[in-house]
Order: sequence, then C-alpha cells, then structure tokens
Amino acid sequence: MRLFEETLSIAINSIPRGNTFEEFFIEMKSVPWAIQGVTFCSEEGVLDLDVTRTEYELIVKGSLEADFFVECAKCLKPVVCSITAEIRRMYSWNPDMLSDSEVEPVSHNDGTLCILDPVREAIILSLPAMPLCTEKCRGLCPSCGINRNLEECEHGFEV
Repeated sequence: MRLFEETLSIAINSIPRGNTFEEFFIEMKSVPWAIQGVTFCSEEGVLDLDVTRTEYELIVKGSLEADFFVECAKCLKPVVCSITAEIRRMYSWNPDMLSDSEVEPVSHNDGTLCILDPVREAIILSLPAMPLCTEKCRGLCPSCGINRNLEECEHGFEV
C-alpha cells in the first residue's frame, strides 16, 4: 500500500484484492490534524492499517499510536496523552451500498482513499473527556484567573 502522509490518503491502485496489513511510521507534523485544543507531541506516530478490498468495497481497520498535548480541564496546562486511536470504516463504489449510513462512497477523482477524517475522529474519541494535569489540580481562580496550583489568591474558591 502506498500512503501519502500529508493527506493520510492511500493510493487505491496500490491496494490489492484481499487483505493487506501494513505499518506506517508517520511524521506527525506533516499531517494537518486540525483538532482544536490538541497538538501532537511525539515526532512520529505508528499507523497500523488492515485493508480488505473486495470487488465493490474497501474495509479499513487499524490504529494510530501517538502522544498528543491537550489542555488540563481545570488549569489549562498542557497534558501529554498517549493514545491508541482505533479506526474502522467501510467504503464502497457500489451505488446500492451507499444507502447504508455506515458506508462511505469511494471517489476515484484523484485515485486515492482519504482516511484523515476517520483517523481524526478516532483521535478525538480516544482522548479523555476531562484531562487533568494531576488528580488534585486546583484549577484557575474564577475571579482573578491565577493558577491556584502555583500560587494563592484572596478569593478562596475551592473545587
């Protein structure tokens, strides 16, 4: 399989019929992640892809392992999250299958299958809902905005 890192697209003509498994080491800064509040912190991510090609469909399964920075939900300090994002998507060029909401159309316009959106969605779903820098994070003061983990203020708010 041939993967274009900058768009996370697979050249369709490089996917043989049957099942193909391949591991890719992705330079994280080359991919336009565009996930608000999230940035990559590992230089390289590991993308494992298991693609099954039949006459009318492509089934893409796999995972991305990488480290990302997210903001602490209380103090906004960057927190490292190591994730394994699980990917599963079905694509088809059979018009009869496209009525199924779980199946996405294959566009042959540029000869590639873009998997950036499913990988991005998998990353978002793999991140913690309330990431914290520590379990005892005291957060920001709602009155003056100082980080109460680093200094005290006269407002005395407690979480």
